[in-house]
Amino acid sequence: MLACVRSIEPSQLLRVCCVLIVAGVFVISGVSKITGNGQEGSMVARYLNSVETVRALGFAEIALALWMLSFRMPRLSVGIAAGALLGFTVLIGVELNREKPLPCGCLQATPGIQDPHAIRRGLWGSIGRNGVLVSLSVVAIMLATDPRSRSKDG
Repeated sequence: MLACVRSIEPSQLLRVCCVLIVAGVFVISGVSKITGNGQEGSMVARYLNSVETVRALGFAEIALALWMLSFRMPRLSVGIAAGALLGFTVLIGVELNREKPLPCGCLQATPGIQDPHAIRRGLWGSIGRNGVLVSLSVVAIMLATDPRSRSKDG
């Protein structure tokens, strides 16, 4: 196995690690939405209006993660993930401006948090996390091999 890892170019190893991290977060987020852990009083539930829609989003996140992990059309799959992260970040920004914001509910259950200051800190943390994930997505896209650049004999 070590010989296999040695044969991988460092840039491709970095790309695989970036994709694994981003896809892993999408799996965790999707499972959280499907199981309903803490979603009842979350920002996600506020915008999607129903538990069924939240669960559907969870399945979509897992499907996107599996697509990213298949490494089929890597630029497109990771680009869609980055776009989704940016969209979620915009919604979090909107939530930050509310008088009584709700916790994100993206990755973990946050039942019982009522303090708006604590909720805002959590939302700012979510924005930071999404910024890191978008950055990792951009790295993965930039390092994805362009099929047009491959040699015809190899």
